[in-house]
Amino acid sequence: MASAGGGSKDTLFLNLNPMLDIFSILITFLLMSFSSDPVTHNVDAGIELPESTTIVALDEVPTVVVTKTEIVINGKKIADIVAGDVPEKDRTQGAIQPVFTELEKLGEANKRLAKNIKSNDPNAMGSTGALTMEMDKGHRFKLMKRIMLSAQQADFVQFKLMVQKEL
Repeated sequence: MASAGGGSKDTLFLNLNPMLDIFSILITFLLMSFSSDPVTHNVDAGIELPESTTIVALDEVPTVVVTKTEIVINGKKIADIVAGDVPEKDRTQGAIQPVFTELEKLGEANKRLAKNIKSNDPNAMGSTGALTMEMDKGHRFKLMKRIMLSAQQADFVQFKLMVQKEL
């Protein structure tokens, strides 16, 4: 409360509601105009990703793409999928041999590259034991388990699974 000048004994009230409205509109505008740059990733045309309500930024890591008919690692076809699984000739003790071989090559290349980087920052190279997996939602978990086993044997132990944001 403040009194008006001029010797009058009238009291002047200041209404805070309009100022709070302006403040809330300003905060809303600032929050809506703020944007962080999300990582974009081109999904293969032959894949329909499952939906998710959580999105986490992706690092630059090798990508395993599992379409309805093949397994692709970093754009290179590695194995065929027949009747929802990898043919028997490509499997060894539950793992997929061509996937293991390709990921082992990538892992060795990453380790050589990490040795050549002279930095005190442990995050300078990123995570050498991580990979991103895109898999069609129609596949059974058994196929994903085979791929994860193959990756684990090649020292890739962190998995980032691609999903589609629920609308």
